[in-house]
Amino acid sequence: MDTGPSGISGGAANRNPGNFAAPRPRRSTRPGKGDGRGFTLAELLVTIAFLAILATTLVPNMNSADAEKLDVAATEVRNALRFARSEAMRRGQSVLVDAESSPGRVKLSAISCTSFGTPKVVNDPRTKLSFDLDVGGGPYSGGVGVTPQFMAGGTAFGGVIFDATGAAADTCQVTGMSSKGTPQAGSGILLSRGARQAKLALDAATGRISGP
Repeated sequence: MDTGPSGISGGAANRNPGNFAAPRPRRSTRPGKGDGRGFTLAELLVTIAFLAILATTLVPNMNSADAEKLDVAATEVRNALRFARSEAMRRGQSVLVDAESSPGRVKLSAISCTSFGTPKVVNDPRTKLSFDLDVGGGPYSGGVGVTPQFMAGGTAFGGVIFDATGAAADTCQVTGMSSKGTPQAGSGILLSRGARQAKLALDAATGRISGP
């Protein structure tokens, strides 16, 4: 066997080391920093579709919450007006419904719109405290707006007086306690929450309340 001068066999000596390339590093196919990979059209479409579905579920829930709070507020204010009427008849004296002095609230007191004395307290039968219904800040009616619309001479005022017969006898501008005359048609209290509204209408002759 011919080994050549260096003692390495001829077969091995004839091999060219340059024929053997070093193994190339395998490029990762996983996205990472700096790989420049963005969202594909399919991924964007899936994301948009998901957001659209989410929006369609959230909007009805919000509308439902507005409707429920408006219903609660309507019930509470209607009961307050009816209680004011019945209390005036029970006491045999005028009772003022004040939806003007404190926004979002309905207060009751035993006083006429032409009186200058100290009003007598009308207690809430549930709390035994002075009647002060917090509609806008209530736990089940929070955020509902209260707009008094007791009409006289084409102008809306914030108070109304029930007399001893139960009739809505006088429209009252609570600030300054000024009488504006008998409530006209269209009098009542407008409640609003979001895009929804509810009107509690007052019949001046009978003092009866109608609405949702």
